[in-house]
Amino acid sequence: MRRSSPLVLKLLATYYLIQGVLLAAVGVGGLLLLDQNHLLVIKQWLHMIHLDSENRSIHWLLTKVLPITDQRLETLSIGSFVYAGLAFVQGGGLLFAQPWATYLTMIVIGSFIPWELYGMLGHVTPLRLTTVGINGVIVWYLLVRELRARRVMKNRRGGENCHR
Repeated sequence: MRRSSPLVLKLLATYYLIQGVLLAAVGVGGLLLLDQNHLLVIKQWLHMIHLDSENRSIHWLLTKVLPITDQRLETLSIGSFVYAGLAFVQGGGLLFAQPWATYLTMIVIGSFIPWELYGMLGHVTPLRLTTVGINGVIVWYLLVRELRARRVMKNRRGGENCHR
């Protein structure tokens, strides 16, 4: 019996599918930068999307983040592809209201909450509080939804046994 996918699950699925596409794009971008002058290529990309590479924030990013080795770039690309695959699996499963996708999403999101809380020990920001709150609400929603679905299935099975 196929369960319907309510709006919240469709929104979560859409989020994870978009996240998967973006992470895959980051992975491809990282691989394109291998064995090249990273700074020059990124400056060309910035020029193509009409961003000033001499902008103070962009310049800081280019000088602090970009001194990166090909090995690290390759590792980051592989990590992006792995996480993109996970996001695609989560998104597809949630879109079709698969129970395993609910469990997977609860485990993945729930596993980040302790790290987010640990990160807030040093410095609490509104963004961090919002992130922990949203992730907590998502895990709670999925857990309650799955427990209700189990109760309904159990009640249906119990009702079938009484009529036999």
